[in-house]
Amino acid sequence: TAMGSMNTIKQEQREQAVSEGRSTSLSCEYTGSINNIQWYRQQQGSRPEFLLYITEAGEIHPVRSDFSAKINKMTKQVDLLISSAAMADSAVYYCAL
Repeated sequence: TAMGSMNTIKQEQREQAVSEGRSTSLSCEYTGSINNIQWYRQQQGSRPEFLLYITEAGEIHPVRSDFSAKINKMTKQVDLLISSAAMADSAVYYCAL
């Protein structure tokens, strides 16, 4: 039997401090080819919350005013963009295949 190609994803960033009202980005890297990458956040004491996903073609669903994403297929990096950071954005952020 042939082994399928393994897709992996990793996040290097551990912590990021941002001034309120400033924009920032979080990134993760992937291997292989992907259909989409999802972003979630988990605030303390809460269950994970789905934010958005981005396809390999760069389509983002759902379109939001507070979060966006971009993908670089050359470096296989996906960024989550937070447009105007607020205290309510304090959370652990995850990317997932």
